[in-house]
Amino acid sequence: MQPGVTNENVAVIPVVFFDVDTQRDFIMPDGCLSIKGADRIEPNLFKLSDYSSTKRVAWFSTMDSHVLDDMEISSEPDFKTTFPPHCMNATAGEERIAATFHPNPLVLDMRTRSPVEPWPYIQTHFDSIVFKKNNIDVFSNENLDRVLSCVKPSVFVVFGVATDFCVKSAVEGLLLRNLKVVLVKDAVYAIDQDVEKFLFNDWERQGVKLMATEQVTNLNPHEFEDLFK
Repeated sequence: MQPGVTNENVAVIPVVFFDVDTQRDFIMPDGCLSIKGADRIEPNLFKLSDYSSTKRVAWFSTMDSHVLDDMEISSEPDFKTTFPPHCMNATAGEERIAATFHPNPLVLDMRTRSPVEPWPYIQTHFDSIVFKKNNIDVFSNENLDRVLSCVKPSVFVVFGVATDFCVKSAVEGLLLRNLKVVLVKDAVYAIDQDVEKFLFNDWERQGVKLMATEQVTNLNPHEFEDLFK
C-alpha cells in the first residue's frame, strides 16, 4: 500500500479504494442474495484491483458477515431492513470474489474494539483492511472511524454493491464526515436501477465525482484530489 506523509501521528495518503461488499453471495449468480446482473461489473473490478496493486493504492473493504441471530437475518424478510440468510460467517458466500480478493488483509471485526497500528506498520504487514459489519452501515463498525483518525485519505474511490443499499450507506457516511468521494459508476450495481439513477444525480449535487473505470485508472494517485479543485 502507498506510503503516507505522517503529521502528528496521522498519515495523509492521496487516495484509498473503498470496496463495498464485493462478496460471492451478492455478486455471483448462485449467491444466497445474488443481485441479478451484478456479475457484469467483475471485469471492471479486476481493472481497479490491478491498478491498486500496480500503483500501491490503499484498499479498504467492507465485509458483510452474519450469524443467524443478527437482526438483519429473517425467515420472513421484507428485503428493506431484513433479508434471508446470506454472507454467513465462515461460509463460501461470505468470501470476496476473485476480482477483489486480497490474500493478506487486516480484518477488523465490529464486535471487537481493535487497536489501530500506525499506518507504516499496516502498509508493511497487510495488503488491505477489511471492516466487518452485520448490517447495511459500515460505520456501525467503530473501527473504521478509529482507522480514519490515524490515516487521512484525501479522496475515497468507492465501488461495489448494492448501490441502493450498502454503497449508499458508505457514500453518505463519507459525505457526512466531509470526505471527498469518487464513485466508479460502472463498477457499482443496484437492485433497483431507477433508484441508482436518482442516487447518481443526488450524489453529484452533493459534490461526488462520478467516473468510469477507465477514467479512474488513467489517473495517477496524486491526481484524484485535483478533481475537487
